Amino acid sequence: MTAAITLWLAFVLATGIIAWFGTKRQAIAFLLVAIATAPAAFITLGHAAPWQPPAGKYTVLGARIDVDEAIYVLLDAPGEPRFYKLPYSAQQASELQNSLDTAEANGTGVGMTMDGDAAGFAEEGGSGGSEVKQAEPQAIIN
Repeated sequence: MTAAITLWLAFVLATGIIAWFGTKRQAIAFLLVAIATAPAAFITLGHAAPWQPPAGKYTVLGARIDVDEAIYVLLDAPGEPRFYKLPYSAQQASELQNSLDTAEANGTGVGMTMDGDAAGFAEEGGSGGSEVKQAEPQAIIN
């Protein structure tokens, strides 16, 4: 349970106890306040959003793959970056890891395309010319 849901539930229970021993007017006011504050329980507050991002193209700012659990991605969404928890899929995890490795080698970024329930990952174009970053020479240790 997230902190927001826990705080909302504590508020509802405390106010419910007060309203139980109070008047009918207090009980109705409590009900209205509880309904008005319910959406606050679904604000993510630093936790990954449990819902899927809307359909569209995004830039992946960061990612973490938890095998057989979830794929966490920080997306550069319109307005502000958003942190999402995507369901784990071996195909999507492999696609994301390959895109991250290729993007790191070429000095580019990773993009995500959301189409319905499926997310697709691919390397995005570079930020300066089409020159591929050369591998650094290995050190010789004797």
